Amino acid sequence: YFFWYLRHGEPLSVWKSIPWYLRARRTALLGSDEDLWRHDNFMRLLRQDQFPIHARIPMFLEGGNSRVMTKIAGLCLLGITDIFERLRPDVVLVNGDRFEMLPIAFAAVASNIRLAHIEGGDVSGTLDESTRHAITKLAHIHFPATDMSAGRIRQMGEDPRFVFPVGSPVIDMLTKLDISVDNTVFDRNGSGGGERIDVQKPFLLILQHPVTTRYEENQRDMEEIIAAVDQTPQQKLFLTPNIDAGSDGVSAALREYRDRKPRSTAFFKNFLPHDYYRLFSHASVAIGNSSSFIREGAFLGVPAVLVGDRQRRRERGENVSEVLPERREIARAIERQHTHGRYPRSMLFGDGTASQKIAEILADVTPPVQKTFHTV
Repeated sequence: YFFWYLRHGEPLSVWKSIPWYLRARRTALLGSDEDLWRHDNFMRLLRQDQFPIHARIPMFLEGGNSRVMTKIAGLCLLGITDIFERLRPDVVLVNGDRFEMLPIAFAAVASNIRLAHIEGGDVSGTLDESTRHAITKLAHIHFPATDMSAGRIRQMGEDPRFVFPVGSPVIDMLTKLDISVDNTVFDRNGSGGGERIDVQKPFLLILQHPVTTRYEENQRDMEEIIAAVDQTPQQKLFLTPNIDAGSDGVSAALREYRDRKPRSTAFFKNFLPHDYYRLFSHASVAIGNSSSFIREGAFLGVPAVLVGDRQRRRERGENVSEVLPERREIARAIERQHTHGRYPRSMLFGDGTASQKIAEILADVTPPVQKTFHTV
């Protein structure tokens, strides 16, 4: 895998990335499972929730462009095939529209394993929509979040007997989460660039992911968001984008802004999921294009400004205002949302019972492995 990384990864600086990579691989190859869990937040969370980890796939490469994203999908397909052969699962359950879910879905059905899909049937912009619908056509069992999404799945020729609109499992977690937050949240999640902010005072949360179908415009769009929020006196908390193609442009704009050392501004790579939702729930306004602004934002009532077309045509609650990636429009929308304040809680994406429903359905339903197109 090390030589695969050298051949196919595209980091900003090979010489700076190799020592970091070697230290990470040394922990993975020579350390114990305890070492891995201690260094990896996600695995630590799984273990805390008493989920055993039976396999790991090294699949992520640095780069943030369409070439690297495609290579990651190929690397995932190579690794997951052997894992399915070893584990022999009865069902593979995948979530959402991430591009790395598509090779997992294909490997499952190619291995004659039943595939279940959470949150299919949504519409949005960028590559996510195509990926989501492709997984839908591979899947045997469907768990859309809303009735409208369930209708789209049936419209795609899926058997209505195996389409179950249950809501979004993330809402289940939010119904039980203590959303109180204080400044110790930064200690639990490592240090960010720039100064820390006081999360018990008003702040803006900014999270902009790349739009893969507008690769060349991603850096400019992020620069427009930065210009808009830079005008506001409120504190600002920036999170880094996901690894979709175009993240290199978004990250470049963030690095340039961070180097200017703006006051009352913090930059963090990510937060533990529960801490992210605590911060998100306390933000005065959320700005960017994260799907959490729509789904979790509707439930939490957080005012959100959606920038660009990554979430275009997606169902949303009244907490969302959508604007073009233009600094004046963004600034005006931020001001309107800040003036409005919190929105009433919406149950559009679930009532907190999705996980139980999914577990019960998976235990009871066994669709045929061979799928057929179902005419409505």
